[in-house]
Amino acid sequence: MRINLSARTRAFTVLGNDVLRDRRLSFTARGILAYLLSLPDGAREDVRTLADNNPGLGRRGVAKAVDELVALGYYVRRTVRDPESGQVRTETYVFDTPQPPGTPLPPRAGTGAGAVGKAGAFPPGNKNPEEEPTHPRGPLPPTPTPTPTPTPTPTPVPAPPASSGAPDADHVLPEAPPETLARAAALLSRLVGAEPQLALSAAESLALAPLAAPWIESGVSEVEARFLLAGGLPPVVHSARALLANRLVRKLPAPRARRDPAAPAAGLAECGTCRDPLPRDQLTGICAACSGVAPTPRPPALSPEAVAQRAAAVRALVRPRRPGPRSLLQPDGG
Repeated sequence: MRINLSARTRAFTVLGNDVLRDRRLSFTARGILAYLLSLPDGAREDVRTLADNNPGLGRRGVAKAVDELVALGYYVRRTVRDPESGQVRTETYVFDTPQPPGTPLPPRAGTGAGAVGKAGAFPPGNKNPEEEPTHPRGPLPPTPTPTPTPTPTPTPVPAPPASSGAPDADHVLPEAPPETLARAAALLSRLVGAEPQLALSAAESLALAPLAAPWIESGVSEVEARFLLAGGLPPVVHSARALLANRLVRKLPAPRARRDPAAPAAGLAECGTCRDPLPRDQLTGICAACSGVAPTPRPPALSPEAVAQRAAAVRALVRPRRPGPRSLLQPDGG
């Protein structure tokens, strides 16, 4: 499984892997927790509203998942009484880390009026240096004249290469055969099927073909090329040609080792315990028999002689018995 993450600049939520992979929680509970943490502070969500938005899960399924969050301290309820109206209400707190029982909950935001000062006053708690100077005022000592020091000659540093997305001018590619260039241009033109933002004109495909030719010569499959070139794109692609030019140079895989078709096939790996050959798709480890997962052995096959004997016995049971010849001298009826 290959994971692709987009670089987001707004409207996203950061959660720790220890939360998303908490095996004590079901996948439903983890999904509800991630959804609740993505809401703004003060949002109104409960079991009823969550069930209404997820009819396939139902209120019972949502309540069971929320109970998991409550049991581990991700979801905390507190009953408070309004000092002004006297009404009792339930406040809900959602945390991205489990809270042990008895942990004090964060206080509510105050409703009283803030401290007001006169115009131009400093915020409360900050000292005004004009009214309360940090150091006593007095004549400042004379500033000593600094002694000039010789300035060392800077060593010229070469400028780093510009990363404009396109390959450097010094990046010279070997000339590829026309057939390879044609296949490379066709590969680039088909990338739009995987990602519409990578649409290229015919001229752009031909211009990028020399950069894609090494991919063809290295034996990179089209599926892998699509994944490397079209995967993990930014939200907006301003220049498909510049982006592909950068990725064709930067993400070129190492050359594949080509096997001679006339060469003999590689031998099978052996079991580390009994030295029996392993299946062709298994390179290391032990065989199924040594690991205890081997299927029940079949009974030994019968020999040809035993098969013939059993067939004759079956035919003898199935074949109807024919009456023997009646004697001409035997009277009828007895």
